[in-house]
Amino acid sequence: KGSGQSKITIAIMDTACNDLFVQNVSAGKHLLLVADEVHRIGSPERRNILNIDAGERLGLSATPIRYGDPEGTAAVLDYFGGIVPPVFSLQDAIRSGVLTKYYYHPLPVLLTAEEQEEWDDLTKKINRVIVIGKSQGSSFSSMMQGNTRLQMQLIARARILKQAKAKVPLAFDTIKKHYKQGQRWIVYCDNQGQLSEVLDLLLKNGYDAYEYHSDMIGSREETLKYFSYNGGILASIKCLDEGVDIPETTHALILASSKNPREFIQRRGRILRKSKGKYFAQLYDAIVMPQESYQENDKSSSIIEAELSRAIQFGEWAENPSCTADLKIIARKFGIDYQKVKDGGYEDDREEKS
Repeated sequence: KGSGQSKITIAIMDTACNDLFVQNVSAGKHLLLVADEVHRIGSPERRNILNIDAGERLGLSATPIRYGDPEGTAAVLDYFGGIVPPVFSLQDAIRSGVLTKYYYHPLPVLLTAEEQEEWDDLTKKINRVIVIGKSQGSSFSSMMQGNTRLQMQLIARARILKQAKAKVPLAFDTIKKHYKQGQRWIVYCDNQGQLSEVLDLLLKNGYDAYEYHSDMIGSREETLKYFSYNGGILASIKCLDEGVDIPETTHALILASSKNPREFIQRRGRILRKSKGKYFAQLYDAIVMPQESYQENDKSSSIIEAELSRAIQFGEWAENPSCTADLKIIARKFGIDYQKVKDGGYEDDREEKS
């Protein structure tokens, strides 16, 4: 403050929302505030940034809406003055040829009986808390902020789908059936354990496979260069979701995905980048289904909803939209309106740090 010099300050978001940072910003009409991935500022922990009085404000995001969080979305849009028109969506980019067209292949995965039982048990506990909260006039977002136990139960339940035991053999079978030398595949895993299982299985069977994650040994940059030039199968966790461009990628296999639509929009966009000689992309997606013996159980519908929200949207924009016909039949069987489900989902800012 008061130095009389023009300055540019670059800060990560978690630093910029700190009280000390906000209080020491020289606010006023002279200040231009630029926020990358601006949707993140809408989280309760980061909205403190919006207390900075800046004369000019620019928020950047391909997905500015915070899903299932109207309060956070309104805070971001009010501060930055709305979305600059015309909006050019990912679907527009595909239709206009800016991005590569793609084929979508949903791959059903059944939970084991033990996984289904664990899911149902957690669902009972979660529903009990939500019913009590609603009777007291609390919204779901307020319940989430004030109840650590509820947060942990929701995370534990989501992990059942992400880490379903049948996903690792599914990954191997899919690659064995469809992979050809010279192709470039990304396999999105949930955690280090799942990644290691997939990678070990591929290496033992002679595939050119390698890992990419924040804790890996060796250079991530060199790994991406090798992948771009030589092809092969790249097993990754979340660090490929934002800010990494690998246009040569021809195939993706999603083993784990959250209920946040932003994640699967970014993952789809990751493989649709244009590249010489790349005319179509192929997207394989593990869709978790409940046990057959549980299909008359209402609790199973929440599993279907969690998976259909991305699957039907993926399919409708693909070159083979009929791929979701079976999924729509499943939705109807459980009394689910798939048109509403496909636009569902919610923000989970904790997942950004995993």
